[in-house]
Amino acid sequence: MYHFDAVVVAMNYVRRIAGDAAQSSQSGKWKDFMVVTSNTPAGNQWPLLTAKAFAEKFPLFIKAALFGLWFMSALVIVKIVRSVMAEPRVYGQDSHAYWLAAQGDLVYSRPAGTLDAYLYSPVFLTLIKPLTWLPWPVFLAAWTALLLAIVLWLVWPLPGKWAVPLTVCCLPEVLVNNIFLLLALAAVVGLRWPAAWAFPILTKVTMGVGLLWFAARGEWWSLIKSIGATSLIVAVAYAVDPPSWQAWVHFLLSNRDGTKDGLVLFVLRCLGAVVLVVIGARLNWAWLIAPAMLLASPVLVSIVPAALLAAIPRLAVTNRPGSPPNHFLRPEDDMPMSRSRLRA
Repeated sequence: MYHFDAVVVAMNYVRRIAGDAAQSSQSGKWKDFMVVTSNTPAGNQWPLLTAKAFAEKFPLFIKAALFGLWFMSALVIVKIVRSVMAEPRVYGQDSHAYWLAAQGDLVYSRPAGTLDAYLYSPVFLTLIKPLTWLPWPVFLAAWTALLLAIVLWLVWPLPGKWAVPLTVCCLPEVLVNNIFLLLALAAVVGLRWPAAWAFPILTKVTMGVGLLWFAARGEWWSLIKSIGATSLIVAVAYAVDPPSWQAWVHFLLSNRDGTKDGLVLFVLRCLGAVVLVVIGARLNWAWLIAPAMLLASPVLVSIVPAALLAAIPRLAVTNRPGSPPNHFLRPEDDMPMSRSRLRA
C-alpha cells in the first residue's frame, strides 16, 4: 500500500512539473526546455520535462550524478591502462576479426568469444569491404577515427563537464574496436530513417529491439519500412551468396546458448529490453531505447557495451511526437540546451 501511494505521489509530481513546462511553453519561455514541441498543429504539442527543469528541482542529485560519472571515467582510464599493459593486442582486437574475415572466403569456423571470431551477417562485410582493402594498420586507424567521430557527435548536445567523462567512458569500446557506437548511431538515425534498424538486426540480432518503438506507438508505416528494408537487404544478399547466409544462420543456432551470463538471464534481459522500449514509446521517452539495447546485448559482461548509452543525449533531443514525420532538433533554433544550459 505504501509503495502504491509513493508511486501515485511521484506520478502527480511529474504531471505537475510537466504542466509547468507546458505553461512556460505557452508563455513564450519554451526555450528553457531541452525538448519542446513539434511542428505539429496546435493541440498536438507534446512538451516534455527537461534536464534543466530536473536539475533545478534536484540539484544535489545532479551534482552526485556528475561526480559519479567523473569517478567512473577515472576508473575507466585505470582499467584501459592496465588492460593495454597486460595485453597490448587488446587494441583493435574486434575490428581485426572484421578485417580478417574480409581477406578471404567468409567462414564461421571460430566459436563465439574466441579471438578473431566473426559473428555478424555477411552483409556487414559487404558494407565495410572497401575499407578492408586497406592494410591492417591503416584499417585500424580508420576504424578508430570513425568510432571517435561518432562518440563526439553523440555527446555534442551535452555541456562539456558531462560530455568529457561520458566520452571517456566510451573509450573501452574505441579500444577494442567493436560496433556498439555504430549501433548507438543507428538508434538515433533509425528514429528518422527506420531502414537504419537493419544494421542492428543484421549484426547483433537482439539489439534490434528498438524497432518495437514503432509498433508500440502505432507507427505502422515506419515499422513496415524498417522491416521491408531489412528483408530486401537479406533477399538481395542471399541471392548473391546463399552459402554464407546459411552458414551464419547455422552459426547463430549453434551458439544460441553461448551468452556468457547464461541463456535464462539473457532471455530475461531481452524481455526487460522490450518493456523499456514500450514504456519509452508510450511516454515519448526515446532515450530509453539506448538502455533497452544495452539490456538486449548478446554479451553483457564488461563495460564495452555501455558505449550504447552515449546515444542518450541525441535521443533525448530528438522530437518524437508522431505525425508528421519526425525531425532532429537543429542546434541553431530547436535545441535550446546549449553547453551552458545544464548547470549542476
